[in-house]
Amino acid sequence: MDIDSLRREIDVVDAKIVELLNERARIVLKIGEIKKQNGSQVYVPNREQEVYSRITSQNKGPLSNECLTAIYRELMAGSLALEKAIKVSYLGPEGTFSYFAARQKFGSSVEYIPARGIDDVFRDVASGRCDYGIVPVENSTEGGIRETLNMFVEFDVKVCAEIIFPIHHCLIANCTKEEIKRVYSKLQILSQCRKWLANNLPHAELIDVSSSAEAARVFERNLKSEEEGRCLAIIANAEIAQQYRLKILFKNIEDNPNNRTRFFVLSKAYSAPSGKDRTAVMCYIKNNAGALLEILEPFKKHGINLTNIESLPTRKKVWEYCFYLDFDGHTSNEIIQKALQEVSKKCFDMKVLGSFPKCD
Repeated sequence: MDIDSLRREIDVVDAKIVELLNERARIVLKIGEIKKQNGSQVYVPNREQEVYSRITSQNKGPLSNECLTAIYRELMAGSLALEKAIKVSYLGPEGTFSYFAARQKFGSSVEYIPARGIDDVFRDVASGRCDYGIVPVENSTEGGIRETLNMFVEFDVKVCAEIIFPIHHCLIANCTKEEIKRVYSKLQILSQCRKWLANNLPHAELIDVSSSAEAARVFERNLKSEEEGRCLAIIANAEIAQQYRLKILFKNIEDNPNNRTRFFVLSKAYSAPSGKDRTAVMCYIKNNAGALLEILEPFKKHGINLTNIESLPTRKKVWEYCFYLDFDGHTSNEIIQKALQEVSKKCFDMKVLGSFPKCD
């Protein structure tokens, strides 16, 4: 059998795939009508997780699970768009890690709205300007992102999903390493490359800007000056370099090769259980000796695995703190409910931020 014959076979299969995809889309439209009548959320994280698990378990190759997941991500994004025009707020501008994390979750068929700050992402969701928001909450190198956690004190929004996104940094310059005098990037990014910078650019001035995308803009502006362009570098991701057509001098300069950032998907509604979930809560406790131990004991008593704990000032009273906790399990689970009831008795207030499918 020759190549032309095999390609004709592919054409026949493609025609069937297109027909089946549109048949699936017609069913999606029917589901969308039912959701409208019930006032249900268009995006259902637990259903999304179920679809990914099902297609990967049925996959017998030769396509990889990652390839199938990417195809279905775009398929489900297109399905969401059929049900409703979705708007997703993210920490902009376009090209930030938040942007690429949002694209990983929602694909290319929704409208992305860049926000100037993390507080604006919360505000977009709380006000209804956007349906969902993407915010960084924890980095495997730097720990909890307090700017995000503080916003849960101020805004009444829910967490309906999480995203784990690999973080790799590149040094971008229009000169040799020896000529670099200044390096621009976001403070957290500079921190994640601290050792590399100390070993390779010990005399360079490190300049904090609002985002890696803003660093790329600074780079572009300064390239107009021959003198500035010879001594300037930025740290950003490879996608930024491609987007702005910039030259990568060194790749993967982050100190931790397993660097990951965890993002939350903000919503105005909770997520139903998927069978593999995580719950996040804020606990407001009195400033008494042993108060923290008292809210942790119920988790140990009921065998619940705590995955994160952060202390945050309430901003209402000096030395008054609340605690952010997340742990394995969903609030619909009876054991989780018992533990949270016991915890709530030790707090003057407790806020459940959400239960959502766990992304490992």
